[in-house]
Amino acid sequence: MSWQFSTPAVIARETTAQLVGPFVSAIVGGPSVVGREHLVGLDGPFLICPNHSSHLDVSTLRLALGRRHRRRLAAAAAEDYFFTGHRTLAFLAAWLGGFAFRRHGANPRSIAEIEGLLTRGWSVLIFPEGTRSRTGEMAPFKPGVGLVATRTGRPVVPVRIVGLHDVLAPGRRLPSRGRVEVRFGEPLRALPGEDARAFTARLEAAVRGL
Repeated sequence: MSWQFSTPAVIARETTAQLVGPFVSAIVGGPSVVGREHLVGLDGPFLICPNHSSHLDVSTLRLALGRRHRRRLAAAAAEDYFFTGHRTLAFLAAWLGGFAFRRHGANPRSIAEIEGLLTRGWSVLIFPEGTRSRTGEMAPFKPGVGLVATRTGRPVVPVRIVGLHDVLAPGRRLPSRGRVEVRFGEPLRALPGEDARAFTARLEAAVRGL
């Protein structure tokens, strides 16, 4: 298991969240959270799939999830962006519970990594668009998340994060204050016989509808 999923790392990450959380909260105006009741019955590991528009998405989502769910949250981080030799980026990604995820082409190793984390009791955050939106508009979802959902049968929580593109859009170094809302939808499960692309399309529709 990678160091970021060890008990000392979990404790250190939660301590950091307590210290840094108020600053992130001040920047994103809370965030405001809608639909948190959809998380109440999720006692085991699950997949959580939001739209992606900012480097603040993970920190904001961790705030919205609350301590119970964020303690065992792993985040799929683009291998070709965070883990290509830039030590600072790799450390920051890992510090947030990130692991290398191959977002282009076939990725059996990444899928196996996610399945292993779920088996060990970790919920996994995946951005199905594969990259941050440059315009703030959602891009089509890639089918990888559908493959994991259909193979594991784990619940998948659709999430819409609204307002973060204006706070810290791609290409900007410093955020500006704004009002951000995190909307959790009702968890989805793969239907019997449903293929990965069909599930991905259903998930994308759920996120767009939030």
